[in-house]
Amino acid sequence: MTETETATATGAGSGSGIETARIIDLSAVGEVDLTTLLTGPLRQARLVTLDHAQAETLSAAELEHTVFVLEGTGTAQSGSTVVQLAAGTAVTVPQGGALTISAGPGQEPLRYFHASLMVPAADREAGSQ
Repeated sequence: MTETETATATGAGSGSGIETARIIDLSAVGEVDLTTLLTGPLRQARLVTLDHAQAETLSAAELEHTVFVLEGTGTAQSGSTVVQLAAGTAVTVPQGGALTISAGPGQEPLRYFHASLMVPAADREAGSQ
């Protein structure tokens, strides 16, 4: 598969006849700006790999985040709360939150899917008060 491919299919009952779906190989491109593809709240999708002792902090000021661990182990810390991460674990960061994701001590890197979602302006304003 190339970095991005476009698949076209006839939409059942849509009346328009043709709908286009974009197929993106995240393992090849790493991240995708979804604002160029979708009109909903999804803003970015990416695959992240953290090696031993690496960390990333996600801040949810204007975007909310969701993370799904694909492989490896690590921790997620929000404030004084720390949880263990392993394959199959999902973590969300709502508006106003922050989360630090750290790779575990083993040789296997921590690999996860990360999606960012836009918070509607009215909700952002209400959350900042």
